[in-house]
Amino acid sequence: MVYRFADRLSSDFKKSSQPERVSIVWRYTGSKGLPVTPEREAMDALEDAVERFAPNKATLAVVSTGNNQRRWVYYTESASNFIEAVRSVQSRASHVSLEFETTADPGWTFHDSFVRSIRR
Repeated sequence: MVYRFADRLSSDFKKSSQPERVSIVWRYTGSKGLPVTPEREAMDALEDAVERFAPNKATLAVVSTGNNQRRWVYYTESASNFIEAVRSVQSRASHVSLEFETTADPGWTFHDSFVRSIRR
């Protein structure tokens, strides 16, 4: 598995302003669990497109790639609005079928737990 995560947030950022966690999953068939270069580039392009759309609407907290899936974990004010926007962006960037998982996580417990597990 390959991970990236938001290590530091701005000191004036309030996690409570983005209480909903949205995971986006892109499944693929890759070599040793990792995507082939063209698919990885398509994933990166989708992420870039979402970031251009959502610089203040969502925060990308964790990205994991491996075991034949890439998972982006975002925090946002409204999961339904964010998913709708991602689907709109995704329809222009790629035609892959994405999976969405949502949950309330106002304390960002998933992110904080992940960061603690990496620093051990």
